[in-house]
Amino acid sequence: MLRPSRRQLMLLAAAGVAVPMPLLAAEEEGRNFLFVFCPGGWDQAQVFAPVFNDQVDRSIPAEAAEAGGIPFADASSRPAVRAFFETWGSQTCLVNGMSVPSIAHEICRRIVMTGRSQAGRDDWCSLVAGHAGPGFPMPNVHLSGPLFPVQFPSATVRVGAQGQLVGLLDGSALAKDADVPGSLPSLGVEALEDAYLAARTAEAPLVGGRVGRLYEAQGVSLERLGMLDALSGELSLSDAHDLPSRGAAILDCFEQGLSRCGMVECLGKDDGGWDTHASNIFQDASFSVLFEGLQAILDDLATRPGRSSTTLLEETTVVVLSEMGRMPQLNTAQGKEHWTWTSAMLIGSGVRGGQAVGAWTDSLRGEPIDLASGEASASGVTLTTAHLGAAILRLADLDPGDWLDSDETLEAALLSP
Repeated sequence: MLRPSRRQLMLLAAAGVAVPMPLLAAEEEGRNFLFVFCPGGWDQAQVFAPVFNDQVDRSIPAEAAEAGGIPFADASSRPAVRAFFETWGSQTCLVNGMSVPSIAHEICRRIVMTGRSQAGRDDWCSLVAGHAGPGFPMPNVHLSGPLFPVQFPSATVRVGAQGQLVGLLDGSALAKDADVPGSLPSLGVEALEDAYLAARTAEAPLVGGRVGRLYEAQGVSLERLGMLDALSGELSLSDAHDLPSRGAAILDCFEQGLSRCGMVECLGKDDGGWDTHASNIFQDASFSVLFEGLQAILDDLATRPGRSSTTLLEETTVVVLSEMGRMPQLNTAQGKEHWTWTSAMLIGSGVRGGQAVGAWTDSLRGEPIDLASGEASASGVTLTTAHLGAAILRLADLDPGDWLDSDETLEAALLSP
């Protein structure tokens, strides 16, 4: 018996026929990517850098520890960190000592997400989503966080911090009590508009260049809108208020075959962000929020069915980032200023877990490393965010050499054989 095409299934769903969600899963294979971004600049000394000397200040007493193969700074005030590494350390790779040569937030975000400070290059999410294929209505579902699309802006769907996308799809965003009340056309007028656009697209001449790309993008957008309209009742994006629920909303999109990438922020303690120029002690509570959220997300991934694997965890890589680190020593306000060295985490599918790649000096600068092993080496190179990005692109089955300026990669140390 022939399996109906995705387009046929979407038409059935749009007509009100009950279609099981697994049948609607995107036909394209490939890993999903969930990006968790911590805005403001986390203090790597709190968790990721177990360096203890008189050059490194901590607001909370801590000690060097290891769990699941991950070395970290452990404190009794944040048990969620140890619990996470004990459970998921074997699938986590900690990347330490990355250079981020700026102390300006926006520039650092661009460096972390694109590998360079200048505009003109897509961020990792946009690159992966831009190559996701036509079967994903929302290739990159963006709840919050940095975004730098250049070549692939149409691959990202900005949901809005309050899940406004669902309101736009079902028309409730134009209700009388909405921020900007308005009215939708009647069903008859809407049908005529849809038919006109579809006819003009279908009759478009076969042209190249910018005009051809516009016609192609219009056709893809119409198809994606039809898919989203059929599934709008299944979306739970407006109910996401903290990291576990926001993560779960993106995992819903992965499970239903709507998206391949997702981006969400973790704002830390009381949603206050991580920019602790004063009272660096709040970093401690923010790391608890982050790791409690990551624990919930990984537990959730492990229980959801995958498209072609037993669980969604086998098909998903979680990338955890902040735009910069914080200086080793406290200032007079008991805070810490911006620092041009930071850490990141890769968790899940395709990752060589149970290890920390990179190294710290006594003054919390990144040491040169051997890219093949990830270990400190006097003859090695400085670890950059482009090295991390190359590994992400390789996990997405993209050739890093097509998008990055350097052929140097960290793949052998970070990725599973």
